[in-house]
Amino acid sequence: MVYYYDSTFDGLMTAIFDIYSAKDNEAIIQPTTENVPFTLYGSHNVITNVAKSDRVQKGLRKLGPRVLEQLYKAWLSHDDGIENIMLSVIRIGLSSGKDPFEQRTHEAVCKLDSIQRKVSREAERMLQFVRFKKLAENLYAADIEPHFDVLELIGEHFHSRFPQSNFIIRNLRHYKAILSTPAGWHITSLPRDNPPLPKDAEYENLWRTYFKIIANESRINLKLQRQFVPLKYRKHLTEFQI
Repeated sequence: MVYYYDSTFDGLMTAIFDIYSAKDNEAIIQPTTENVPFTLYGSHNVITNVAKSDRVQKGLRKLGPRVLEQLYKAWLSHDDGIENIMLSVIRIGLSSGKDPFEQRTHEAVCKLDSIQRKVSREAERMLQFVRFKKLAENLYAADIEPHFDVLELIGEHFHSRFPQSNFIIRNLRHYKAILSTPAGWHITSLPRDNPPLPKDAEYENLWRTYFKIIANESRINLKLQRQFVPLKYRKHLTEFQI
């Protein structure tokens, strides 16, 4: 049976609940698309149910303090087939009653752990690579284009760091944005066509001056610099703009 879900995490957890309820050992999970491919398998359209999702998440928390977090980070990769790797790992955990990420003799566990680590690393990089521009008094904006959908992993960091400010961080790759005000923060969708942010000479000059001051020209190592600041991220890093 192919279980089609609505591409939300609650939807995925609901699909897993339905799979276990049906005792379906041959289940395949896929996100719903406009053009559902032809399949010889039967299909089931999952109706997202928060109560079912909560029950699955409660069971996963019992396996270890970080199991749910690691699964969620892996899901944020949105890699093709990630749902079925997650299902395999969840089956391993629930059948053993132990943290599946500690059972590294399983290929699915190793693969999923590698994916969630990549997502975590990129989230850490985004904490360093966000460059705000001032749009108006107490209103700031920044653009990023991470490979993975990491906004939910960085939103609390920036909101707690700038609790009295209003700002937006636009994820131009996944068409989402963090909107933060003193009252809180949330994620919203972005249109496909986003105009570039306006120039901000004051902040841009501050970044370039800071970058120049901390640089030691006698110890410049471009290869090491590319390792710590990959070229793919420099498009939105003010200090690298001419």
